[in-house]
Amino acid sequence: AVQAQISSGSSTPGISRAKMIGTQAQDWPTVHQSAEMQALRDYVTAADGYRYANQAASTLRLDVTHSNLIQRWHDLVFDSSMTVGRVKEKLYFHGGTPAEHQELYLRRGGGDTLFLWDEKKTLADYGVKNGMELHIKDTNPYSLSANGGLEDVSQVQKYVMADEEYDKLENSVRAVKRREKEKAAAERAARIAAGDVIEEEPSESIEEVSARIPVGSRCQVHPGGRRGEVAFVGSVRGAKGVWIGVGLDEPQGNNDGSKAGEHYFDCKGEKYGCFVQPDNVEVGDFPELDPFASDEEF
Repeated sequence: AVQAQISSGSSTPGISRAKMIGTQAQDWPTVHQSAEMQALRDYVTAADGYRYANQAASTLRLDVTHSNLIQRWHDLVFDSSMTVGRVKEKLYFHGGTPAEHQELYLRRGGGDTLFLWDEKKTLADYGVKNGMELHIKDTNPYSLSANGGLEDVSQVQKYVMADEEYDKLENSVRAVKRREKEKAAAERAARIAAGDVIEEEPSESIEEVSARIPVGSRCQVHPGGRRGEVAFVGSVRGAKGVWIGVGLDEPQGNNDGSKAGEHYFDCKGEKYGCFVQPDNVEVGDFPELDPFASDEEF
């Protein structure tokens, strides 16, 4: 029987050191019980208490957020003598909002927020300290950054080339593959004309593949160890051989069970489907993983 003993004789305050005997995952210490992880935490946070110690007395390092943007700026450098108006001019080069369309708010922590309404007052006048956050509110209803204008790439018009025009290019991937295919066909024809015996690689039939990878089986797809259920076994238009369609547990695929406009199987939605070759599918006891499972639960 597997035995586990927990002792509280750790040298790190508040951390119990686990002495485990056994080979199962539940017999090993959790992240919070690991002395190595605690040592790493101590190393990373060692300078937190004096991170501002070596800067000038008037220097301020602040985080900055924007009402229209997802991105944020960490540790931007200001001087405590800068007026609110001057701060707005500097922030224009980060968020793209002109000074006249900015409202600045100082978030001092604990839900305490102060409106910096007087542009002639300095940051020192408002009691700004290192580590606080400045929030920019863009008051321009026609701002370029509104509604994802500076971050949402789906709004950018893409250049789309007609298939016929792409076929005419001599340096495209399609052209290179076409030349390689023609070259291979010419070499094969020459070998046949010379009397060489060309052995065809044996291929499995759909029935043979279905027998060892049945539809409805739980499986794991390689590479990546993606789990799901076999939803399709058969031919796919435009591709040679037998293909396996898998409905994945998580959105780690590249389609919704469709290929080139033809629907082959149902799955949870976009990115939940994938087509793979039989050699990359492992059938077995692969239950759906719980993303909220804790490593402390047995």
